[in-house]
Amino acid sequence: MVEEWGDPHVEWGNVNPATKKLEKVSVKEAEEINESNTKITKENGFKNICFLSPGTSALAYIDALDTSGVERIEDKHIRYTDDE
Repeated sequence: MVEEWGDPHVEWGNVNPATKKLEKVSVKEAEEINESNTKITKENGFKNICFLSPGTSALAYIDALDTSGVERIEDKHIRYTDDE
């Protein structure tokens, strides 16, 4: 699961895995996602929760996880919450 923190982003949709383009875009009033309202928590069953540095592609990170077969990628642009 991916959540983008910060100012609300109102365009939502699905990424077509073949074309890597955003499709079925809809507009939604959204509140800012932050630590107090994120759905990505250990209590919700997530593990290896991480933050990517600004400008780091979440899609590229997920692709790297899928192709590597590992659960975590150690990199200076990735900060895992359980390391804090």
